[in-house]
Amino acid sequence: MKLYVECLPCVMRQAVEAAHQCSGDSAKEWDILKETARMVSAASVEDPSPALIGAMHELVRRITGDTDPYRELKAVCNKKALELYPRLRHVVQSSDDPMETAIRVAIAGNNIDYVADPHAEQIDLASVVNEALRAPIEKSVFGRFQEAVSKANTILYLGDNAGEIVFDRLLIEELPREKVCYVVKGHPVVNDVTIEDAEMSGLCEIVEVITNGAAVPGTLLRSCSDSFRKRFYQTDVVIAKGQGNYETLEHLNQRIFFLFKAKCNVMTLHIGCPVGAILFLDYPGSKELHTR
Repeated sequence: MKLYVECLPCVMRQAVEAAHQCSGDSAKEWDILKETARMVSAASVEDPSPALIGAMHELVRRITGDTDPYRELKAVCNKKALELYPRLRHVVQSSDDPMETAIRVAIAGNNIDYVADPHAEQIDLASVVNEALRAPIEKSVFGRFQEAVSKANTILYLGDNAGEIVFDRLLIEELPREKVCYVVKGHPVVNDVTIEDAEMSGLCEIVEVITNGAAVPGTLLRSCSDSFRKRFYQTDVVIAKGQGNYETLEHLNQRIFFLFKAKCNVMTLHIGCPVGAILFLDYPGSKELHTR
């Protein structure tokens, strides 16, 4: 997905928030903002916004010297999600269709996103789950998802955010686990999942977990490790969580199911959905909008 003009002020807004989050040094904060402004002015329309956001956060880490500035907030989100896990598991298991319910719950977890909301740790998770449980899901996509999963020998599940990973676990528990490999980021970036989050969520105990070798809030393949790229192109089905994964992968001719919440009006411009829409899309297959 190409870069939209509307993404540029959003990157600057995130730079301000990251500078305040990571440094109490006003000189460093100014350095972050000035360098980000130069980066934004030189941005290429051919690059998706997660590439620019990833570069900005690399700048923040370099200037502040903090390699994981969101670690404490990620821990809070993981803790809150784990506390909710038994209740969510009951919701899934007691439903008429546990797979569909698990998909809805997994999408609900996509609300835990510091790129979109600098106060994501304060989100009422129970409320966003209830919203996702009521939202319609396109049945044709769900049918294709079930068929693809049943026929696949390998499934690559691309994670997104800390806290959200617990919601992903609920969906993975409904999948044939022997086929599933869960993917985390190679290095910390914003509140995206790393191997530490996978260990905390218990995912490492039930499926294989690997890193993509990169520190971009999405899956920018050119930034990923050779071993991950090989695994990506060889897998039968990809499940990609989050808007960042959609922005970096939607152009590929690969069997991908995207599960995310539309976070901004760029999604309105690109696929015609309202901000806040619950999205369950499959590419290729059908590129029509599947939303409420």
